Amino acid sequence: MRKINFRWAWPAMFAIGFVAATSASAQTTAAPSAEKLQRYQIDPAKVFVAGISSGGFTAVQMHVAHSATFKGAAIYAGGVYWCAGAGGAAAALANCGGQTLPTNEASYNSMLAQSIAYLDTQSALGTIDSSVNLSGQPVYLWSGTRDATVNPRQMADLNAEYLHYGAKVVFDNGFPAAHGWESPNGELDCGTPGSPFMVKCFVNGAPYDSVQTWLKHFLGRLSPRNNGKLQGTLSTFDQTEFGAAPNVSLNSTGTVFVPKACEQGKTCGMVLALHGCKQYSALIGNRWVNQAGINEWADTNNLVVVYPDTIASSAPEPTNPNGCYDWWGYSNQVDPNYALKSGAQMSVLYRMVQRVTGRQ
Repeated sequence: MRKINFRWAWPAMFAIGFVAATSASAQTTAAPSAEKLQRYQIDPAKVFVAGISSGGFTAVQMHVAHSATFKGAAIYAGGVYWCAGAGGAAAALANCGGQTLPTNEASYNSMLAQSIAYLDTQSALGTIDSSVNLSGQPVYLWSGTRDATVNPRQMADLNAEYLHYGAKVVFDNGFPAAHGWESPNGELDCGTPGSPFMVKCFVNGAPYDSVQTWLKHFLGRLSPRNNGKLQGTLSTFDQTEFGAAPNVSLNSTGTVFVPKACEQGKTCGMVLALHGCKQYSALIGNRWVNQAGINEWADTNNLVVVYPDTIASSAPEPTNPNGCYDWWGYSNQVDPNYALKSGAQMSVLYRMVQRVTGRQ
């Protein structure tokens, strides 16, 4: 494990909860320009998952459940596998994150021991891939010291969990960052909380690039970032053919970035990139896709990047007013298998991965 610690003073922050009721039920309307997600020549050793907040928790679930497919994970402000347990939204808020206390820190109760026990059981049952696959895999973790939505101790637990299974962890936990995804493209200062949760931090006066850090950890030597016009293409793809629908709180369309070389048949890698609560496209447009800072590296290092998209919804559809990914079991109202390969939303997301990698 390598720890990176940089400390500066930044403004105080306050972050939103995951499931505060803020929007009405959304409708999925297929965009007329949506295309069919294509297959590409993907190196099976270069298939990764990344996510922030609810997308971070879900990225952990995807990584653990499909550790034979995903060969690394980048987790921003997420938490341990099956963090919500069987307790639903109330347990998720109390134990894992999303609920800011009067002390301006996120509610937290360690679920590490329960998580490891559940992971071991499901691995033995075969409802997830063998935990043995996690040994030696590269993992990147980001936790801002001023994150009042996901307690830094939650990310410390995730660090301990990955180390328990032998993963090679880089843990960025020294920046005074608010809850969000860090990128040189982020529109908010490092310690500034709130929408769109895209922050930019600095080291010695220069923008930090967390994506560069984890891609180097995953791939080794990188070609330089494309800071100009991207040569690859961004397009909208149809999510409904994979099962996206209001009952799993997934939009009818998502976004995919394809480098020119990958389009032309070169063997490439892949990143499944999952946004956080209140970062779905109907709310913040294309800011997640454009500010994440992944495309600029993907363009020059031949990585197809798939950005699925959620919708906000309320009863009688799943109660998900902030458009979060499902890490506590809201899919199909109550999904006890939400963290397993058979999970309702997990299955939809994995079918997208299977398509891009040529397995479907």
